[in-house]
Amino acid sequence: MTTLSKGHLSGTRQIRRLFVVFSGVIILTFIAVASLYIKRADNRDKEHFQNHATIITDDIWALNAISAQTYLALAVKADHYKQLGVAIPGDDSFLQINSPPLTGLTQFLYDLKLIGVKNFKSDIIYHGERIGTLSGEQYVRVIYPLINIFVFLAFVLLAATFIMYLSINRKFLEQQVLERTHNLQESERRFHDLVSLLPEMVLESDLNGGVVYANKAAEETLPLDVKDGVAPNFFDIIQEEEQEKARHDFHIFLAGNPSSLKEFTVCGRDGKSFPVLMRSAPIMNHGNVIGARSIIIDISERRRLQQQLNRDSKMKAIGLMAGGVAHDLNNILSGVISYPELILLDLEDNSPLRSPLEAIRQSGLDAADVVSDLLTVARGIAANTEILNPNNLIMDYLDSADFKQLLTSYPLVGVTTSLSPDLQTISCSPIHFRKCLMNLTTNGMEAIAGNGRLSICTENHLQDAPSGSADEGGLGAGDYAKIIFHDSGTGIGPDEIDHIFEPFYTKKVMGRSGTGLGLAVIWNTMQDHGGMVTVTSNNDGTTFTLYFPCVDDPCITAAKQDESTLFKGRGETILVIDDEQRQRDIAGDLLTSLGYAVETAANGEEAVEYLKSHSVDLLVLDMIMSPGQNGFKTYQQILELHPAQKALIASGFAEDGDVRATLALGADGFISKPYTMRGIGSAIYKILHQ
Repeated sequence: MTTLSKGHLSGTRQIRRLFVVFSGVIILTFIAVASLYIKRADNRDKEHFQNHATIITDDIWALNAISAQTYLALAVKADHYKQLGVAIPGDDSFLQINSPPLTGLTQFLYDLKLIGVKNFKSDIIYHGERIGTLSGEQYVRVIYPLINIFVFLAFVLLAATFIMYLSINRKFLEQQVLERTHNLQESERRFHDLVSLLPEMVLESDLNGGVVYANKAAEETLPLDVKDGVAPNFFDIIQEEEQEKARHDFHIFLAGNPSSLKEFTVCGRDGKSFPVLMRSAPIMNHGNVIGARSIIIDISERRRLQQQLNRDSKMKAIGLMAGGVAHDLNNILSGVISYPELILLDLEDNSPLRSPLEAIRQSGLDAADVVSDLLTVARGIAANTEILNPNNLIMDYLDSADFKQLLTSYPLVGVTTSLSPDLQTISCSPIHFRKCLMNLTTNGMEAIAGNGRLSICTENHLQDAPSGSADEGGLGAGDYAKIIFHDSGTGIGPDEIDHIFEPFYTKKVMGRSGTGLGLAVIWNTMQDHGGMVTVTSNNDGTTFTLYFPCVDDPCITAAKQDESTLFKGRGETILVIDDEQRQRDIAGDLLTSLGYAVETAANGEEAVEYLKSHSVDLLVLDMIMSPGQNGFKTYQQILELHPAQKALIASGFAEDGDVRATLALGADGFISKPYTMRGIGSAIYKILHQ
């Protein structure tokens, strides 16, 4: 055996002994680091979960499931929750978010029990009061960082062993260097193979910005084709007005200054621009900078989600304001509408006061329509839904006096219809469907300068696969009735089309030709009905398309009753429960004139006390009574005294959760304030006699 061989064997034995010692140290280090990491990760996850409960507090207090759901959906994705749920008093399943099924490597590790699930639960506290509970299950994914830690420590072990090997076996260094050079080339090849699989775009460029390498994602997304034998330049893909800034940053980090994420707008292969985040680092060779490597991340979807969140927050704030204002205005308008109606009953037909009183009453009704639009913006429909055929609703509107007046105002505009004879039925609020028709028809005619045409078409639409919820601008799978409005007007500018559904956004003269609520009413009506509205516009005109979900029930609601019929009472006793004296007086006068015996109560507690020793045929129940108990709790207590007690809910606010809960308890109907004599008379007559 030669000396070289003996030295090699001796060195090998020393390396083996050192390797065993280092391996023991590495294993103990790994155990300690892993334990510390798992503990810190668990504390961090608990803190994140409590933060989620704090962030959604305002939305849960306002019962705004949409904003809470949007945030929690992002949290599920970001923090790897299996599921998140919100329980509130009276509704343990108020909100439930589930993550998509696991796939690929994650599913494989889950099946091997290397990824577990842990449970969290946190109270949702609003101003010191517990208003709900956030619960969830989170995948325990510490296996990934532990693998990284283990790989790093293993690398340290191998590096230490390698250094010892070099120091002990210096005679074999030259041979090892050659082998390492070959391995380095192979590693570089593998590196580029791996980089090509990344979803992010990766570019390598020389000192002048010439692109020398691009991964697959970059080649598919960016215009990097060689033209006339000239390689593409890194700066050519950046929007022209940002190229100077990009060159400045490029030379700064090549000079050795650290690079941070920068936002730019780049041009895609299809010619369209999109926002990206970009970070670059110099490529070194023997201590010299020979080029730059850049990672480019497309943030178009992130920007869209941020804009959606901002819009949702804006709509939430406007909705809360609109709902509160509408509630107060409806109570005020009750007197403007009802008292002229009562006075008119006692006036002679030729009285000079009849005309101004009718004008006052009609002005109140017009104001109530605007308030109704505010309620729709507040995302609540204060009307019951019916199963109807959209074609019938469209024809009713086209035969109405409002539409005929519109034709008189725009005599040069022709209106055509193409209504599908087999159009499916929908469940909708007739009032708000009609508002959509009126707003889109009026807007279409106003958009036409001179001669033009407005067409209204209906057809059935089958959505094979879901494209998102209405809030996200998509449709769920299923059948829809599609109503299409197309006008031959001048169209909507690209800088305006993204804002047309925002409340109070209008190009008309506020207070003269528009309130800025028309399209916002349509947007919120479609979301409340589980549908969608889309708009396209160009020089040939504008097209609005409404998608209403169809219902399986083929029955159409009965024909509308004769509006000239006045429903008279037969001496039945009605208890009016309202916290405002004016509302009690108005209701009392209206119902007395209709032939009912009326009793009143100023709050829920007073009503319950009265009914302990009396009985009535019907309650007219207000929902919001401050500072006492609300209408829902009042009706609960009354049902304990009179289990079959009939009730009509009368509220100046939207049909919210309390109203729906009260209807579920057994209340027989809902009427919005301000109501007319015919409106409340018809509602009460149906409850008592039909």
